[in-house]
Amino acid sequence: MGTFGTNAQCVVKNFAFQSGEKLVFRGYYNWGFIWVAAGEVELSVETDQFQNKEVYKIKGEGRNTKAFDWFFKLRDTLTCYTDIKTLAPIYFDRRTHEAKYDAHHEYWFDYGKNQITSKIQKRDKPVKLDTLSNKPCTFDILSVAYYVRNIDFSKYKKGDKIPLSMLVDNEVHSLYIRYLGLETIKANSGERFECLKFSPLLVEGTMFNGGEDMTVWLSNDDNRIPIMVEAKVLVGSVKGLLESYDGLRNTKNSFFKDNKGNLDIAE
Repeated sequence: MGTFGTNAQCVVKNFAFQSGEKLVFRGYYNWGFIWVAAGEVELSVETDQFQNKEVYKIKGEGRNTKAFDWFFKLRDTLTCYTDIKTLAPIYFDRRTHEAKYDAHHEYWFDYGKNQITSKIQKRDKPVKLDTLSNKPCTFDILSVAYYVRNIDFSKYKKGDKIPLSMLVDNEVHSLYIRYLGLETIKANSGERFECLKFSPLLVEGTMFNGGEDMTVWLSNDDNRIPIMVEAKVLVGSVKGLLESYDGLRNTKNSFFKDNKGNLDIAE
């Protein structure tokens, strides 16, 4: 099905991650003035075979604590296959179990025809098949996180918008991330991590109002690990803090002394 064109501005050289990386985040929910431990998100990368080619298989699994099930039960699994050289998504699978809502989304990216084929089933409704026009430099909601880790932020000034296209709920949206400069995040151990801070433009949906209501902090080293994420949701706000890491690509020019470890980021 081909990959990104050679002149696409989104083609990057991956320096930030490798097969075998695993990141675990603690999730918190704010309802009023108190942050409550609400769940966990695990992100992992491994090499695999898809459509007779070697690819990155990137997987994200999110679940809330059982104690939170009474309020909002969440069990989400995201899987994408990307081109190893360009990080272009080739296939994306999203299985959503949120409260009483269940859905299964599948997308196939065909760069030769500049289109995306989708297969969607929600609850007990019939399967819906569709074909979308693709835009240059389009990512799904999982592969985009790994693409952003490889952006050369030195080209941008504080306040600059970095354009990209996102596939969200069977629509391709022209979005951006706004670079917000550098900021230091402190761990309870006293460790400090200089971070690249940015705010992505969100699409209005079942969780977000839309707009720039999310902020992300990436470690300003060669690993570009997400250290913290904060976002406003329809009711309250959520926060994700890096808890543990394993299989990092870079040990030189790194804030992380070992290839694996645990963190306790100050809330």
